Amino acid sequence: MWMLAVLLAAVFSILPIAAFVLAIRALTLAKRRPPDDLERRVSELEIQTGVLRRAVKTLSAADRVPPAEAPAPAPAVTPPSTPPPATSAPWAEASTGVPAEAVLPQPSPPVTHPATEEAPGRPPVSAVRSLEETIGARWATWVGVIALLFAAAFFLQWSIKNEIIGPRTQVTLGLLAGVGLLVAGLAIRRRSLPYLSAGLSGGGLAILYLSLWAAFARYEFIGAGVAFAAMFLVTVAGSIVAVVASRQAVAVLAVLGGLLTPILISTGESPELVLLGYLVVLEFLVLAVARFRSWPALNRVAWLGMVLLLTPVVAAEPDAPHPFGRLALLTALFLLFLWVPLARAWAERAPVERLDLGLVLGNAVAYFSAVYATLEHWRPVLEAPWALILGAVYTVVAVRYQERVPRDPATYALHLATGAVLLTLSIPLALDGPWVTMAWAAQGVAFVWVARQVRTPVAPWGALVVLCMAAVRVVGLDLMWFPVHTAVWNLTFLVHLAVVGCFAWAGWLVAEIGDDARSWAGLTGEDLRGFLWVVGAAVLAVLLWREPTGLWPAVLLILEMVALASLVSVLQSRALVMAAGGLAVIMVARVLGEDDALARGAAESLVNLPVLIRIAACAALAVAGNLMARARTVSGASLMARILPASAGVLLLVVLSSGWVHHEMWVSRDVVRTAGAAAADRVELQMHVGLSVLWTLYAAVAVAWGFVRSAPAVRYAALALFGIVILKVFLIDMAELEAVYRIASFFILGLVLLAVSYVYQRLIRSR
Repeated sequence: MWMLAVLLAAVFSILPIAAFVLAIRALTLAKRRPPDDLERRVSELEIQTGVLRRAVKTLSAADRVPPAEAPAPAPAVTPPSTPPPATSAPWAEASTGVPAEAVLPQPSPPVTHPATEEAPGRPPVSAVRSLEETIGARWATWVGVIALLFAAAFFLQWSIKNEIIGPRTQVTLGLLAGVGLLVAGLAIRRRSLPYLSAGLSGGGLAILYLSLWAAFARYEFIGAGVAFAAMFLVTVAGSIVAVVASRQAVAVLAVLGGLLTPILISTGESPELVLLGYLVVLEFLVLAVARFRSWPALNRVAWLGMVLLLTPVVAAEPDAPHPFGRLALLTALFLLFLWVPLARAWAERAPVERLDLGLVLGNAVAYFSAVYATLEHWRPVLEAPWALILGAVYTVVAVRYQERVPRDPATYALHLATGAVLLTLSIPLALDGPWVTMAWAAQGVAFVWVARQVRTPVAPWGALVVLCMAAVRVVGLDLMWFPVHTAVWNLTFLVHLAVVGCFAWAGWLVAEIGDDARSWAGLTGEDLRGFLWVVGAAVLAVLLWREPTGLWPAVLLILEMVALASLVSVLQSRALVMAAGGLAVIMVARVLGEDDALARGAAESLVNLPVLIRIAACAALAVAGNLMARARTVSGASLMARILPASAGVLLLVVLSSGWVHHEMWVSRDVVRTAGAAAADRVELQMHVGLSVLWTLYAAVAVAWGFVRSAPAVRYAALALFGIVILKVFLIDMAELEAVYRIASFFILGLVLLAVSYVYQRLIRSR
């Protein structure tokens, strides 16, 4: 029954709109109706008389000029690109039999008048007139109308107080006054009084709405249904007057009155479907107005009023009593405002106004929010298909609009982006767990593929957004929302590896385009490829750090860094240079920081697996540097080829020193357990001597390596290490060590320094 009632209400509500369209069509046809026979003849005679009079004046002026003083023939004048319309030529030729070219006078050259100089310091005359017109015509009209409304209100109050006229008379007078003002505004529309016409019509609408409200709410002369229908008829009448008189302000006031009607006639028990049905009819009226007049402000007011009316209803009762009816009517409203911003642009093939782009986006957000709130309590399973279909609708609209209006890329891109966002939203609504992450990554690859085919910034930026969203889920959200208890061998880890593969694939697709193929909103293909590969490498590093246990993360990070460095020379990508450098930092942080506890636990033996892996990390840095040296043409590779080997040398010294210290600390703890704390001092002295010997030998090897590789920087670093060892031996070892250890420190240092001196002298002499 409720559906039948809504349909009947919609049918009877559409009748005034049909009458509105027919009335406008009739007025339009009346304007285009040709004059009757008498009027046509009089018009033709007036035109012919004017033409003959101008021809006689021209001939008389030519006869009065003496032959000697006849002016020289005027230079040829280039005819204008657009000839003036010959409105009277056909009638003149048909009535006189003389060709129109012979009767009509030739156009005279334009007469130039000296420009009038304006007084300095004064504003232009046009600006003064514009301000004067705004204040004296527009503002004065509306203030006068408001003053008349106040006067009418005060008169009614005074008449009620003195019991001069009764309530029925008051309502009747108000209705008559409103109709009179509305008709008066329509009557003077052509008398160069546009502001007065709009003011009278607007005042008439306000009085009509107030009179009907008083008849319903104050005096209870009429019921809610009659008041509702009467106010809607006032809205239709105001729209007709606005279209005929071409007054946008009147149309806005009429639509505002129509939006306020449900509030003014509210009884506290109005069904939701009645409100939605009424809004559908009202928005059809706005669409009908847009058929005759292009008023973007009217569309914005109608949409904003609709949102303000529906938001409290949907928020207060998300579990709709009739969800199917609500969704159907909401969809009708959505489709109306999907078309309204595009109607003028579609008809005129002109771009949409920038302010209306906010209406496009707001319509999508408001509609999907209301649909989601309804489906969440009714059929959650329909949320994902609804978002997917809605995204497809926006995509189709974008493609069709670009074909129709190719000079408006902003509107096309906005509709395409809205469709992409809705497609992205449909994924988490349809899937769960890490599959959402996988779907977003696959969607990013699809966007990159689209970016190779379509010149629009939506595809590349959409790819960046969804791939970054997938990366965020991989790094921080999936394991927090869906924890796993098995390392490596679990579905989540495999899905995350597939996401890394999507990053690599997307970067490869961008690489196929080429660096100079196209540019998207400041992003070249090289920039996009570099970003994707760097983020993909970082995500893989996070996975390798987090998933495996023991020493496997360090080993896998070492292999990843070497693999990236080897790809630099193959792919010639500066992004891989940055990725390899960043991964080197992550690897060092892992082997020196996170795995330090493992190194301490295995320090019983001086040579153990953690130390060997640390030494392998140092070798990997050196290998990566050599690989970078093969790709010196790539930006940043030469610098990285110097940084990585130098870092390997420093890291190796730190690794060997820490390994010795950890071993001696293990020995010290074992001695304390067996022989007491006094015996641990000897172990500490042994540790200091060992460090001095280690640093001395390391510096000597570094000097030799510097001569073999012809690397002065390595030799200088070795000499600096010698200086540190000398300071340690003379300041620390000599003061704290026993005689035997002191002798050993100085003896070894002296022998090594003499050997280094010998090598330097021989090599320098040979050069």
